[in-house]
Amino acid sequence: MTLQKIADRIVMDCKEIVADKVERKNDYHDTYIQEILHLIDERLQNNHNVKTDIKFEVPLKQHICGFAARQFQKMHEDFLLKNDPYRCLNQNKVFHKRDQCQKKAKEFTEQYLRPAVEDFVKRSLGPDIIGEMKTRFEFRSQMFFQYSVLQDLLRKQEFDDYLNYIRKYDDYIKNWIHTQIAEHFSNGSTLFEFEVQHLKSSISSINIAINKAKTKKSGNLKTFVENVCQKLGDKLVISQDALGAFMILNNADQEQFAHWLTECVKDMEQDLREKFKETSIQMKLKSLHVNPQRELLSQMIGCGKQCPFCAAPCEAGGRGHTEHHASLHRPQGLGRYIWDGTKKLVTDICSSLVISDMRFRCAATNGEWHPYKRYTEIYPDWKIAPDASLQATDYWKYVLAKFNDKFAEAYNAKPADIPLTWKMITDKKAEDSLKKTFNIK
Repeated sequence: MTLQKIADRIVMDCKEIVADKVERKNDYHDTYIQEILHLIDERLQNNHNVKTDIKFEVPLKQHICGFAARQFQKMHEDFLLKNDPYRCLNQNKVFHKRDQCQKKAKEFTEQYLRPAVEDFVKRSLGPDIIGEMKTRFEFRSQMFFQYSVLQDLLRKQEFDDYLNYIRKYDDYIKNWIHTQIAEHFSNGSTLFEFEVQHLKSSISSINIAINKAKTKKSGNLKTFVENVCQKLGDKLVISQDALGAFMILNNADQEQFAHWLTECVKDMEQDLREKFKETSIQMKLKSLHVNPQRELLSQMIGCGKQCPFCAAPCEAGGRGHTEHHASLHRPQGLGRYIWDGTKKLVTDICSSLVISDMRFRCAATNGEWHPYKRYTEIYPDWKIAPDASLQATDYWKYVLAKFNDKFAEAYNAKPADIPLTWKMITDKKAEDSLKKTFNIK
């Protein structure tokens, strides 16, 4: 992968994170930039087979942090505009005593309790979705996940899907996971049940906090509201700025305010139920604190690295390993390798080539020929078990045989010399091969 492609990929990932945070409409936090810098460092470390230096890294970080800062600044300004208690206070300065309590109870509910409740639901919903998806066969393990993706590709029989899976692995898997989540929650009932569960929990906490605050008989409404916020604790985080909006009502009737606050909370619960019911799954996924798509991607594909020769994904698991490996490699033509003389796609697999006297050349070798036996000098973080007896599985033989001409066209090469036995493999045999590979009964 070239430096420009690495930079483009990192920029895209960072823009996605920034967009996620802006979508939530929360206030800016210092950890946001730290998270982005950490992601950049992680991506650069994952591409350590391509040499980078400070002249590459510093401008990249400056560019990314520059556009992130502009987005976060606007997000911060929008948050202040929407949540400024003094602006809200100036809109409602004079009311009769009874109306004051009712209006301020409604204002407190709408301006502070409702955003806190919605934020709590959004914080809770991401882990709920991840937990629900992991009850499905496809997400129970990395092995079941890979099997399910390949089985889905075989079922659809679309060349463009195979090409994207091989050449844009991360993007294809990310979109595949998103589709599975959207389809699983398409009827809305399960997700709505999760939302209502967290909504009820929040409302219960608010009512308990109101009742406990009433027992203190402070006689001071600011203190009453302060006690409510304190009782809610970390579950529902309410800005302390909220207290400033109630200074004008210090002499208001506490019982009356508590009554109207309880009524407003009931109305809020019903409003939020309706909102949750009407909001699409796509909109909900955009606003979650924990991105299920990204978390499942990380858990299911680990480091996301692919064999530099055939594009088979690393099976080491997680992201902390320093050595990548794949148990079964594919015909190298699928990874864009061609024979130098004929320009035909290669049907051999990595396991047999690394024990042969063959040579390869690519961008990583600066176009120079290099012996396969010494591939670790170019790709030190990959371990390919040498075995001259190994062949590609019937699944990948079937794929290359079926889409031979299309792969050749996409890679600007000539079609591979496909053995007759490969052409006789049916989709049923390919599926049986897939099940055998992943030990699926």
